[in-house]
Amino acid sequence: MPLTAPGKTRLGPTAGNRTNRVRPGLYTQPLMRRTQSATVVGLAAGLLALVSIAACTASAPSDTQDAGPAAEVADDPIAPQPTFINLLPWGKVDFTRGQFASMAECNTFVRALPNYSGYTTAERCQPIDDPVYCTGWQDNEGDHLDCFKGVGGCEVELKRHDLLAESGTRTIATRCEPSPLEDAWTRYQADVKAKQ
Repeated sequence: MPLTAPGKTRLGPTAGNRTNRVRPGLYTQPLMRRTQSATVVGLAAGLLALVSIAACTASAPSDTQDAGPAAEVADDPIAPQPTFINLLPWGKVDFTRGQFASMAECNTFVRALPNYSGYTTAERCQPIDDPVYCTGWQDNEGDHLDCFKGVGGCEVELKRHDLLAESGTRTIATRCEPSPLEDAWTRYQADVKAKQ
């Protein structure tokens, strides 16, 4: 029988026109020994790395250790914040439905709407950060205020206001001016009272 290279096995005699081929000995004993020792070394190195990372992390000073009374305040529950409905797609603040005492109250209201669908309903209860961007305009019914979460939504709607201003049906007083949410809400309420 001819000699084969180490790590290779020779197929035995075959019948018919098939020839003997040399194929790699994937499951030969010498190869398995090398694989097992490499696996053990790799496992040991990985375990050593994890232990050293855990030791470094455990000995690192915590951000809250020196915080004192401030760390105790952070554990208090967050008080509900007044919330407004935000209309998609441009993020218009819906002042017409009023201010809600909390996000939960706002969500309850929106889910009770007859056309509510989690995917297609325009009304969303989302946090609205300062500033909001407001456009003030007048028509024959009085003063109006449209405010948006971001300047992009305000600018998109401003084009519609400009078209109506060209037709003479409205006059634009302010254009996408930044304003604190609380000031915009107060201004909206004053405009509503002036119309009554």
